[in-house]
Amino acid sequence: MPPLGRILAGTGFLGLTCRLPLTYREGMVDFGILGPLEITAGGRPLPVQGARTRAVLAMLLVHAGQVVAADRLTGELWAGQPADRAAASLQVRVSQLRKALRAAGEADRLITRPPGYLLRVAPGELDAARFEGLSRDGETALAAGDGALAARRLDEALGLWRGPALADVDGAPFAQAEAGRLEERRLAALESRAEALLACGRHRELIAELETLTAAYPLRERLWSHRMLALYRSGRQAEALRAYRDLRAILTGDLGIEPSPALRELEGRILRQDAALAPPASGEDRGGGPGGRGGRGEAEPPVTRYACSSDGVHIAYQVLGQGDRDIVIVPGLISHLDLWWEDPYAARFYRRLASLGRLIMFDKRDTGLSDRAAGEDTAEQRIEDVRAVMRACGSDRAVLFGYSEGGPMSILFAARYPERVTALILGAASARWPAAPGYPCGQQTEEMASAIEDLAARRWGQGDSIDWYAPSVAGSPAARRSLARWERMAASPSAILRMIRMIREIDVREVLPGISVPALIIQRRHDRITPPCHGRYLAAHLPGARYFEQPGDHLLWLGDTDTMFGQIREFLGEAPGRETKTDRRSPWPAAPAAG
Repeated sequence: MPPLGRILAGTGFLGLTCRLPLTYREGMVDFGILGPLEITAGGRPLPVQGARTRAVLAMLLVHAGQVVAADRLTGELWAGQPADRAAASLQVRVSQLRKALRAAGEADRLITRPPGYLLRVAPGELDAARFEGLSRDGETALAAGDGALAARRLDEALGLWRGPALADVDGAPFAQAEAGRLEERRLAALESRAEALLACGRHRELIAELETLTAAYPLRERLWSHRMLALYRSGRQAEALRAYRDLRAILTGDLGIEPSPALRELEGRILRQDAALAPPASGEDRGGGPGGRGGRGEAEPPVTRYACSSDGVHIAYQVLGQGDRDIVIVPGLISHLDLWWEDPYAARFYRRLASLGRLIMFDKRDTGLSDRAAGEDTAEQRIEDVRAVMRACGSDRAVLFGYSEGGPMSILFAARYPERVTALILGAASARWPAAPGYPCGQQTEEMASAIEDLAARRWGQGDSIDWYAPSVAGSPAARRSLARWERMAASPSAILRMIRMIREIDVREVLPGISVPALIIQRRHDRITPPCHGRYLAAHLPGARYFEQPGDHLLWLGDTDTMFGQIREFLGEAPGRETKTDRRSPWPAAPAAG
């Protein structure tokens, strides 16, 4: 599905996931308050039932490692109740919390210490503390003139947010105060991140983000300053000056004040075309870009070419990077090669993959820039399209990175052509989607498939698929508008309906035991399209598969990509390159040569 990084900047929740490694240390618990309250112990969510119980936990987390007096807890959460009744209610909630922690083997986390209670939280376990630490690191790097490092740290910090802080703790004064404080820190981090990207010469990719941010937060002059400078450096002087006039109209009309002296000075420098405002070399030019590779050519999207599949359908593909290893991206339900590069977060994701080898991307038939096929698609045709693209690129063997619906397609390809595959990376993938005898997953799949079918039949092109692919920002009108454009350009309604019918029939369970290549399973914990049960099933049934799970929605290019890429690098370091020979044999009968 589409790159939402740019539009998510408008909501401020870039990434939507916490920066947590999957390999949890014994005794490690992850506490999340940057969004709805969330606790994970040993890699699994820890349920805490009841609004008041969760509120007690939230207040203890806000004051983690400190004694919170019982009187303060009851005063905040049971205001107006008799003291004895409030104290009894607090004891019940504390008992419930202890029971939940004890079930996860964490009974010693919550201790009684007069005059109240203390929740033990180790360094690195609370997302708000990690966010503030990373933000400070980013601002320190920015002050030292290292824009690339500042941007990385601030991206990591913002990627920890899953929604408004303490979103499900309503009404309590402590929650309102802490949520307000953290929100101010988040906005400051967004401003510093924009400044860091400007320092890296990445002004063009910032413009859309800053337009959305200034619309959402029209009184934050620092965002307007960054927007004006990004426009000016992109050769759009008139628009930069218009932005200043728009800000001045807001300030004088709403507050009766003029823009700050710094903003007025920037307007004057733009009018004079001050040479000091010229952009620096881009991050990519200095080797400090997302992929860590030098050369201006990498800042431009790769050239689109076409491969002819066995039935005459032309498949659009692109190649980026170089190296001894080929990595073929097998996309999900829909894709669009041109649109990927319009989004800085999707582009960063793919350029980082290209730093690990030669990256081969393509649009599947019926999607993006590829031909629309006549009639129903089949799994056989899809895997032959992969082979046609590899042949056109001169790729004898490759790592297949199957995302979402591309996951089972990659598994089928590895089963039929094991000699062409060095490793599998399966992100948000499944052996099958609907429930079936012997398959413990898929309870939500019929609801999802029916919803997408309804969208395709009645409301395609309006952005409503965001409710499934990125529910954390489903309330953002800007996100829906951008996704609506993606839907219209990437696939037609009839194509979506055909693909959903095909997806209902996918079932690769029988071939899993015969897959002998190394496999890495990447799973997002809050994925509505492919919930964790699917990824865990693949990990349990693919011989020797490695499993990596982290919080977040379905879209892998958002959130804590640093930890994910650490896992990918480590995995690929152990997987063979394309020059390695193999004598594996396919469990499938041989297929005729394509085209």
